Amino acid sequence: MNFNEIHLEILHRLQPHLKDLYFSANEVMPPLWSDRYAEAHKLLCLQEINDENEDTIKNIQRGLLSKLLKDALQNVPFYKKNVNLDPDNINPNNAIESLFEFPLISKRDIMNNPTEFISKKFNKYFLIHITSGGSTGRGVGLWKTINEIHAEHAFIDDIWATLGCDKKAKILRLGADAIVPVDQYPCQIKRRRLFVSPRHLNENWLPRIINEIEDFHPDFIHSYPSCLEILARYLKDNNRNLKVKGILLASEEVRPEQLDFFKEVFNAPICFFYGAAEQVLLGYGCYDGKNISYHFNPLFGFVENFKDEYGQELVGTSLWNYAMPLIRYRTEDYGEVKEGITNCGVCGRSLKTVQHLDGRKQYYLTTKYGTTFPGLNVSIDYFIWDYVSSFQFVQNKPGDIELHIVPKDNFTEEVEMQILEAQKKRLSDWFESIQIIKETEIPLTKSGKRRLVVVNEISNTLPGQSR
Repeated sequence: MNFNEIHLEILHRLQPHLKDLYFSANEVMPPLWSDRYAEAHKLLCLQEINDENEDTIKNIQRGLLSKLLKDALQNVPFYKKNVNLDPDNINPNNAIESLFEFPLISKRDIMNNPTEFISKKFNKYFLIHITSGGSTGRGVGLWKTINEIHAEHAFIDDIWATLGCDKKAKILRLGADAIVPVDQYPCQIKRRRLFVSPRHLNENWLPRIINEIEDFHPDFIHSYPSCLEILARYLKDNNRNLKVKGILLASEEVRPEQLDFFKEVFNAPICFFYGAAEQVLLGYGCYDGKNISYHFNPLFGFVENFKDEYGQELVGTSLWNYAMPLIRYRTEDYGEVKEGITNCGVCGRSLKTVQHLDGRKQYYLTTKYGTTFPGLNVSIDYFIWDYVSSFQFVQNKPGDIELHIVPKDNFTEEVEMQILEAQKKRLSDWFESIQIIKETEIPLTKSGKRRLVVVNEISNTLPGQSR
C-alpha cells in the first residue's frame, strides 16, 4: 500500500470512533460553537426561508454563491484551469451569470482527477474523507472539513426540528451505520440511539428486535424506507404497536405506497427529503396523498436542470463546501425543476420544485421469506476492486441472488472463492442460493448508468398487497 492508501485506511478506521465522540459532545451542547453551523442555523431561522422569491433570500443565495465561486477560482486547480473568469470581477449581482460560465462536471471527472478538485487552501491529510454510496458503481471520494459537515448537519437538524426532534430525543436507527455481521447481535445502544442492523431484519431476529425496541421506547425512527417497510410489516402482521412521535426517512427514495403504509402502522408524522450523496442539493419532501414532490432549499445549494436525450438531469452546486467544491455537479438523478411554484398546498413553500423524480428508481430483491431486501444493503468488500472491473447483483428468482462480475486478468479461483464466501456470510440469512457469474461486460442503462441491482421478471409487492 502506498502512503495515500495507508492514510485512507487510517481515516476509515478512526472516523467511526470520532463520529461517536462528535455525537456525545453534541448531547452535552449543540454544535453552535462551530461557526459554520451557527451561520447556517442563523439563516435557517429567517422567516423568509420558505419563499425563494423574497429579495432577502435571493440576496443571501447570491452572496453565498459569489463567495464560493471566487474562492474556487483562486484555489481549486480544476476551476483555475477550466474557467476563464477573473475572480475579482465576481460579485453577488453577477454570481448566477458567473456560475453558468463554469463547466458541468460528472462523477467520472472527479474520480479520474480527485486531487484537482481539492482546494489548495487545505491539506487533505487534515480533512475528513467520505465516500458516496456508489449505487451506480464505485462511489465518489469526497474531502470535507469538520466545519462543512457541521453546516450540513444544521440543515438536517432544521428539517427534523419540524417534527420536534432535537439532540435529546431517543432515536431508533435503521441504516448503514447500524450494520453488523450476521453472526453478531443486531442491536446496540449508543447514547440516546438504538442501532438495529438492517441485515438482521428477518424472521429469525425480528421478534427479539421488536422486544429491544419496545424496551428502548424511542421517540423517533430514523430509517431507510425499505428497512422500515419490513419492520412495519412485521408489526402489522403480529398485531403489535410501536408509538413514536415521528418518522425520519433518508437515503432512499420513498414511494407514496410506503408513506401510506407507515401512516397506517405508526399513525405519526413523517419527514423525508432529497439529498444527492455528494450533498450538493437538499429538497424538502412533500406528499399530498397522491404525489411526492421536493422543494429545494435555496440556501443549501443552487439547483438547475441539464437536458439530455434521457430527460432533465438534476445539477447542483453546494454553497457550503470549500475544501472540495462541486460546482454544477451532475447528480445522475432525473426530474424536471419547476420554477415559480407558489404556496405548495401541503407545506406552503414557494421554492424551486421537482414534482416527480424520474431517475431514482430503487430496485428491491425478494428474500427467501418473501420480504423485500433493500439494494442499498447489498455491497461488496473493498478488495474486490483489485480483481474486478465491474459488478452487478442480479435476481432472476425470488430467494436467489447472482453477483455478475467482469474479472480482471489477475482474477483467480482463490479470489472467486474469497468473494463468494464473503457474500454468503453477508447474505445467506436472506438468500438461499448465492452465485458468481463471470461476464465480459455489465450492460448500462439508456442513461449511461450501471445499476447495482437488477431484478428480472420479479413482482416485488408492498405490504398488504398479494403477489
